[in-house]
Amino acid sequence: MAFSQSIRQAKVPKPCELCETDINIKWKCVQCNTLMCEKCKKIHLKVQTSIKHDIVDVKSSEAKKEMEHNIVTDNIPYSKVNDFKTKYEQFFAESVQKINQQEKLIIDEVRKYAKALREQLETEKQRIEKYITEKEKNIAEVKENLLNKQSNIQEILDSNQAAKVFSTYPEFNEKEIPNASFKAFPEETRDFFPTKENLKIISNLFGSLQNTKLPKVLPQVNLNVIKSYTTDQNMVLRVLIMDDKKAWISNHLTSTLRKINIDDTIKTVKDISVEVCNMTLTVNNDVLLSLVDSTGVSLLTTKSGEIKPILSVSSLLTLGIHVTKHNEIILGVTERGGTYNLTDKSCRKVIIFEMGGKQKKSYEYDKHKQRLFTVPYRITSNVNNDILVIDRTSDHGGRVVVLDREGQVKWTYQGNPQVNSGDKQFGPTDIVTTSVGHVIVTDFDNHALHVLSGEGDVLTCKVMEDQGIIYPMSLSIDTKGQLWVGCHSENEQTTDAKLHVVKMSF
Repeated sequence: MAFSQSIRQAKVPKPCELCETDINIKWKCVQCNTLMCEKCKKIHLKVQTSIKHDIVDVKSSEAKKEMEHNIVTDNIPYSKVNDFKTKYEQFFAESVQKINQQEKLIIDEVRKYAKALREQLETEKQRIEKYITEKEKNIAEVKENLLNKQSNIQEILDSNQAAKVFSTYPEFNEKEIPNASFKAFPEETRDFFPTKENLKIISNLFGSLQNTKLPKVLPQVNLNVIKSYTTDQNMVLRVLIMDDKKAWISNHLTSTLRKINIDDTIKTVKDISVEVCNMTLTVNNDVLLSLVDSTGVSLLTTKSGEIKPILSVSSLLTLGIHVTKHNEIILGVTERGGTYNLTDKSCRKVIIFEMGGKQKKSYEYDKHKQRLFTVPYRITSNVNNDILVIDRTSDHGGRVVVLDREGQVKWTYQGNPQVNSGDKQFGPTDIVTTSVGHVIVTDFDNHALHVLSGEGDVLTCKVMEDQGIIYPMSLSIDTKGQLWVGCHSENEQTTDAKLHVVKMSF
């Protein structure tokens, strides 16, 4: 008994399971089985998939009993410390490597530059030496000529023949004497002047140590398929999970919007003949639809099955659609007949509407007047009210663009070299966010799921083919926090597209 009490007294306070920082735990979500602080409770209840969750006081008997059975060591962040240690050691090694590389680069460049200077100086030396050689040769010739004439004069003088002396004189007058003068020496050449003062600020050349952010300790992510279902469709283009028993799935190729019940197998409740491009849940659990080749948005009332138009974007075609926690409609649009090749007449933008249809904002260009999107194919939002867009740039490629509410790009994501290298383009087809802001994106052709932090850091990038996920197309998160993945069958003729349930552990 004493040992048990000492263990209980040694417990490390358990932090909020959402923000992982606040240890003042006040609430528990019954459906998610998650303990949380006051701040995260408010955020959790605003998330679309958590609106109807039951939040109970941890002092209640059920929650208190749950807390008493927590394993003590689970609250000690051993893995986070080890992860930080590993990341910092890698960060330090990379910093040293960059210094070594810069040192080698500069030494190599200095050697090249010094060699070039020596070669230039050698060329200058050859020029001066050529000048000196020519002058030495000229002087030698003049000297030899003078000596020869001197010898001739002396010979005539020694002859003591006056007539010969006077007759020879004109030959040796001043004009006949070789001119030994030459141009002055060169006044300029080249010299090396070493830089001294600038060496005191060599950091301008080499670089310097500056403050930077330490590597982030990112949560470890596990993705495990816990259940799989087979449909009678060749694709699940979109999936909306209402709860763990009901869902809507769509296939535009067969003009099918289907309500299903999910148990051990999938059972069809209702089929509606409509070509759905994209769909999203409203706060009332009705469904908003953007339809193929349509300029409007329609509302499906889930209780009656009635579909009626609620807004129009004139001549533009609707693509991605999403309803935020503030009950706003975010819509991606393109001009009719648009391709991936943009022109001055192209219109590719994201528009925010009130639920009543009044336009609030529109995003088409960034602050540098550059286009934000090629094809705004899928849209969602996060806990910060940012707008996350899958921007398709080709038939098989695309990226994630994240905007703040002012329309400024916060970050973009174009795949991970771990999966997207060579001809394996990043091909996103759907995107969802969790209650704490993590981002999950499908990568269709690579059978992969990319999980990112709210800041765009890669938490994991996992090829799911070994767990049966082939050609993932659509995503939805249920009230338990489980990820549902709708897939494409391996060819257009096969009607056995899968719907998988994935447990996410962060």
